[in-house]
Amino acid sequence: MLSTRVIRRCLAIASAVALAVTMSAAPAAAHSHHPAPATLVGVETYNLDFGGDLSLLFDPSTPLLTATSTVWAQTVASNIPERAAGVAREIGRHQPDVVGLQEVSIWRTAPAALTASGVAPTGAFTTDYDALASLIAALKAQGTPYRAIVSAKTFGNDALPLPAMTATGLRLVTFADYNVVLVREKSLRHGLRYRNAQTHTYQATLPVTVAGVSLDVTRAWAQVDITKGSAKFRFVDTHLEAFGVPPLKDQVRNPQAQELVATLATSRLPVVLVGDINARPTMCKDIPRTDPIEHVLDQNYVAYATITKAGYREVWPMLHPKAPCVPASWTSGQNSLDGAASTLTHRIDDVFLTRGISPVKVRVLGASPWDKTASGLWPSDHASTWALLRFASR
Repeated sequence: MLSTRVIRRCLAIASAVALAVTMSAAPAAAHSHHPAPATLVGVETYNLDFGGDLSLLFDPSTPLLTATSTVWAQTVASNIPERAAGVAREIGRHQPDVVGLQEVSIWRTAPAALTASGVAPTGAFTTDYDALASLIAALKAQGTPYRAIVSAKTFGNDALPLPAMTATGLRLVTFADYNVVLVREKSLRHGLRYRNAQTHTYQATLPVTVAGVSLDVTRAWAQVDITKGSAKFRFVDTHLEAFGVPPLKDQVRNPQAQELVATLATSRLPVVLVGDINARPTMCKDIPRTDPIEHVLDQNYVAYATITKAGYREVWPMLHPKAPCVPASWTSGQNSLDGAASTLTHRIDDVFLTRGISPVKVRVLGASPWDKTASGLWPSDHASTWALLRFASR
């Protein structure tokens, strides 16, 4: 027969074992019901500046050779490779996971000669400037490599090469414009995934006449579905039309904004929309301006209102509700790539969010004198908007 002391000792051991089993099981049970932590995702939008002012080609009062030669000279002077390196430095400052680019240009030329029927090529076309290739190379060289995952061609003149006088004589010139989405290689190595890359061309186009030929200038958007940790969203990069009938030039842009939000309304994922909207924020339209032209342009807000009325929220005013229109937010208005001082006057390069996403930080990059390239050029005639976003756990 067991003694009382032995029985008490056995009971104590049994209780300790039961407690240990319970404690070891509890964390596992709790863990199985614990939601995944929120995920932070960095995004950025950057208009690279096309190179030359194509609106010169639409002016019938300017001879074609003069107009094209001027556009080509502007492109050469804009030094696309050097500016691409400047853009790479700006992207490298915060190394966003995903970047939306606009006005990503490719310029190609071929030697040409006058013939009885006009100007004809006398050799093959070669690529003189490729903004994307220059940017990707600069990003890799500085140790912050990125990958282009979707590219939407908006317009080009491959079917109508234009003559220009260049430093090497008469040449035929072609150009093309793209919206491009980049992802950071380091993010890919750490689990970021993308799928369902698509491009869409807007139905609303800008009719122009070049060299007596009627053309429709198209715009587009690129989109891709991104997964990172608990974040799963659709990233959309667009550039709404900049030209139209003065003063607001919004006859094409406004229906493009309507088409964009109507198409994206079918998305089952939350959306991060970035790009050059070419329309000012609605909350900024009543800011007094000393320049009457600026006051008129501030009324160009319909496309912005279309986007926000569809349920999108812009990051800057979300984080700065008491200062939604301050100079620190301006991204557009740079009137010269080599100007001594910034002439930015308003914000049109935006980051918009739908449900399930919260902004953490927002910065405007590329607008300070120390952001200039070695030869004194601004990286672009636009500044860039960078934002850090928080995605709630699923």
